[in-house]
Amino acid sequence: MADFCSVPPKFLYPSTNVTSEYALGSQLTLNCTVQLPFSQNCDLALHWRKDDQWLAGDTTQRFNDNTTELFIFSTLDVNLTTDESYGVFACLVRNSTAIFTLQKSAEAAGHLGAVLAAFIILALLLLMVVTYLKCRLNVLLWYRNRYGDLEINDGKLYDAYVSYANSTDDRKFVNFIMKPQLENHHGYKLFLDDKDVLPNSDCNVCNQ
Repeated sequence: MADFCSVPPKFLYPSTNVTSEYALGSQLTLNCTVQLPFSQNCDLALHWRKDDQWLAGDTTQRFNDNTTELFIFSTLDVNLTTDESYGVFACLVRNSTAIFTLQKSAEAAGHLGAVLAAFIILALLLLMVVTYLKCRLNVLLWYRNRYGDLEINDGKLYDAYVSYANSTDDRKFVNFIMKPQLENHHGYKLFLDDKDVLPNSDCNVCNQ
């Protein structure tokens, strides 16, 4: 009489070891289908294992018409939420094993790299904007010292109109203190020519 317990099970699926790639965050179901001779004295249990950890699968059994062979169907749900979720999953029946190797897809790694690159570029652009806003006057002064006056097309000939009394002290203050400070150090253009225009009076050049 044949020793059915020593007959190795036949893996209908997978017929060979399987290696698959999945993106991080994927949800999948591993299927393991086994055919083996039936004997009440034999070990008919199917187990799932990852590394040294036993896992709980959903297993059903079905006999053939003459009850001489047993078919075992088992599924295992896998959620690839972290890098540790990937690895080698084993479907074990007696001393036989079917191997499922799950790897992170290169597309997922490339997608992560693209996200990191976009984040770095965005951070650099933000840094450049902040630097420009803080150093705008210094940049304008450097440009003017190196290449001459920088004309900004804002429709204005002057940045400020200065009205002052026609006195010696006011002229000295405006021409030798205020004007050099604002024009040479801060890049502003001042209109000082029309000294007879009083505050609140009509001034056509003031709007230029």
